[in-house]
Amino acid sequence: MLECVRRAGPVVRASTKTGQNFLITTRLVFFLVPFIILLSVRDSVSGAVSLGAHLVCARVAGLTDKQRAMCRSSPAAIAAVGDGLRLAYAECRSQLGGYRWNCSGIGDGNDFGHVMPLATREAAFTYAITSAGVTHALSTACARGDLPACGCSSNSRRRSPSPSEQFQWGGCGEAAYGARFARRFLDSREMEADARSLMNLHNNRVGRKVSEVVKDLVRRECKCHGVSGSCALRTCWRALPPFRAVGAALREKYHRARLVAPHPPPATHAPQTHLVIRRSRQNAGVGRQPRKSELVYLEPSPSYCEADPATGSLGTHGRHCNRTSRGEEGCETLCCGRGYNTVRTEEETKCNCRFHWCCRVSCDKCVTRSEVHICK
Repeated sequence: MLECVRRAGPVVRASTKTGQNFLITTRLVFFLVPFIILLSVRDSVSGAVSLGAHLVCARVAGLTDKQRAMCRSSPAAIAAVGDGLRLAYAECRSQLGGYRWNCSGIGDGNDFGHVMPLATREAAFTYAITSAGVTHALSTACARGDLPACGCSSNSRRRSPSPSEQFQWGGCGEAAYGARFARRFLDSREMEADARSLMNLHNNRVGRKVSEVVKDLVRRECKCHGVSGSCALRTCWRALPPFRAVGAALREKYHRARLVAPHPPPATHAPQTHLVIRRSRQNAGVGRQPRKSELVYLEPSPSYCEADPATGSLGTHGRHCNRTSRGEEGCETLCCGRGYNTVRTEEETKCNCRFHWCCRVSCDKCVTRSEVHICK
């Protein structure tokens, strides 16, 4: 009977418990607070990192009291949260890199997380992809066996191989742990019972549940066991889809995001309990509640053509655009009608190199011409 198989991670773990705890603290410092340089003090007897975690968690800007408590009690999970934030910010820039708002400034500050000033569809996308990135990183860390609180599934819960299946199911697949921890950690920031908190909580949930949208992309990965690689027996596990697929799914939701309003309306001075889709016509009655899979926002987006700190816009002056595209990255759209400058460059490189016996290398000179279009 195969034992529970944990996939090897990209880092080399120390062989002792003390070394493992030091690795946890180091990753926590590196991913969450690169601007803090401190020495993690560990209890050599118990092998704990309580003091190091307390020092780090106390100095991370932007955490709520509940988040600091979770940081101190689960430093390994918080290190994975830092991985997820970096993953989410990078994917945000990849998915919206050609748009007027291209995630610039997201994650650049020293505060933990990012708070968008306006409740726009861009804010909805930011909260959703952040939640998705944290959930994805926690689930991946759990599958690697990096989280002490998240163990392998019990043998009783594994699927037994059918006669037609020539492999044994194994590995750690507690993906639900990532969603639970991400919900507790990220949702604890929303302490005000107002429309913006309702919006943020809704979009956080969309990010956590987006894996259901791409569940058909969950792939089966296997490792062969046998003489000379004969693959007489395989150990297989279900691997999470690449985060690029999650980002693409959220971008589609970004385009179809729904404009909502709090209910009851603010004029009634009653507690706002839920969101409803805003009607396009006045006196059209109360709209339906948005679906749990839809991104929601409370106010229209600005143009993002000009820099405006109040809206979080950096403007599009100096941005590179695509002259032949009619999409968001096209010069007509990205440059907001201001026009663009074309910069032509020539680069001379060596090419078609040949080796002559003995011992000489000769190369041709190739000239590469390129054009870059820059918004005025």
